[in-house]
Formats: sequence, structure tokens, C-alpha cells
Amino acid sequence: MRREKEKIAVLVRAIPEKGKRNGEGHAVGVTGINEDGELLRLYPLRFRYGEGLVDFKKNDLLEVTVTRPENDMRWESRKVLDYVNLEKPAKDREIKEFILPLVTSLEKLNVERASLGVVKPELLDIEVKINSLEIFDRQQYFDMMGDFLEKGEKVGMPVEIKYIFRCEGEEACRGHKIVLLDWELNEAVRNIVRGDKEPLAVKRKIREQLFDHLKGKELYFIMGTHFIYGTWLITGVFCPEKESVNQRSIFDFRQKRTVTEMNKGKQEHPVLNR
Repeated sequence: MRREKEKIAVLVRAIPEKGKRNGEGHAVGVTGINEDGELLRLYPLRFRYGEGLVDFKKNDLLEVTVTRPENDMRWESRKVLDYVNLEKPAKDREIKEFILPLVTSLEKLNVERASLGVVKPELLDIEVKINSLEIFDRQQYFDMMGDFLEKGEKVGMPVEIKYIFRCEGEEACRGHKIVLLDWELNEAVRNIVRGDKEPLAVKRKIREQLFDHLKGKELYFIMGTHFIYGTWLITGVFCPEKESVNQRSIFDFRQKRTVTEMNKGKQEHPVLNR
């Protein structure tokens, strides 16, 4: 199969999975955006549990060697053969510039038969279901997440969170209720559970942190479809920091960059071509 190299900015780190070959090692999936502004689903980025967690995070720039997967026909999917962390994380402002042109609605994504996308939600409510308040170690938690995904949501996570929202700017949107699988936010939930064992108190704190706090923020959902069932999942949440009055807007950034490129007589991507 043809091998290609892509330079991508990490938007989402998925929940790590135990290796399927001999049960050794772990793998993590990534949603990233490449130099052409395309969303890509990248899997597997391998690491060994116990030798340190995944050596990259959101906003990091990776150079990945990829090929087309044999068992995943979604056109955005790539099989990762190798990767290198370029140790040059992008700022939220730069990531925002990447994703703004991609913002759409689930209604349009369905028409396009896409399996990845970005929506700007109008948050209406949050649904929190507590299946267990026991503290799971990382491996047990990852296994439960794997069961949750592979069995089509028939096996419950310790705490299940669903956002109820409308796609901002989409007249045809009648609202959605979709499960959250964002790794970082689910870790925030685990921290809440560590500190409180009373279900109503846990639900209240989750609502405060993951709904009330986010409702007043600039918020984007990174959406992806379930591998088997094709249903939409919230795989990541992007909540950029507010820009101060002294900061340039992304439009000024682009305009000034274009003028600079014209003066230099060359084109240069501000993030990926560092």
C-alpha cells in the first residue's frame, strides 16, 4: 500500500485501547487537521501502558506516516505506521483559525456522508447518568470504554454524559442528544468522582463544570461517527481562550500574513510549516 507523510495538528485524543495483538501495548486514535485543512482520523498511535502516558496532547504538531486502512472505508480514516512529535504545539488562536472554515451542522454532514466534522453547538441541557461511583484504575476504565464503543452503548461507562444541543445557524436543526467521549473531560469527571461519593453532589458538580461553565464560553464540538453503527459521537471539545482586546483577530492574522507573503514572494503556513 502507498505510504504518505502528513503533518497534522491534534484536535482530539481518543480513549486508549489495549492492543489487539497478544494483548500487548496500547493504541490511541487521533482526530487531526492537516496542512490542506482536512480532518483526518488517525489510528493506531501505539504506546506501552506503564511506560508513561501518550507522549502528545491536544494542539501538538505530529508528523505521521500513514496508509489507507484495510477495514475502515470512511474516507477520512488513515492507518498510522509511525509518528513523531514535532514538539511545537499550536496556540488556541492558531487551532481556531484551522477549524473555523470547517464549522457546519450535523444535518449538512449527514447529507455529505461525512464521518468527521466540526459544529458550533447551542447548548440546551446536559444529561448525566451514573452507573457506578467506584474508582476504576486506568486500565479498567479503558476496557470499559472499549466495551461501550464496541457493543454499541449496551455496556455503560461509570458515568455517561450526553449533551442536548442545536447546531448554531442551522434552521433545519431540530436538536440532538449525543454522548460525550472526550478523554480530557471524562478525566475531569473521574476527578469529581474521586472527591465525592454522593450521586446528587456528583451530578451537580458535573453540571457546573461541563455545562454551566462551558455555556458561557466559545465552544466547538469535534464530531465523529461510530465505526460500526455510524451514529454521531462528540469525540472532542474545543474551547479556545478569549482573545484580549490587544490580540489580533484571526481575520487580521490572515490578512497580515497574506501581505507578508506577497512582500516575500512566497507562501508559508503559520503553524504546520514551522
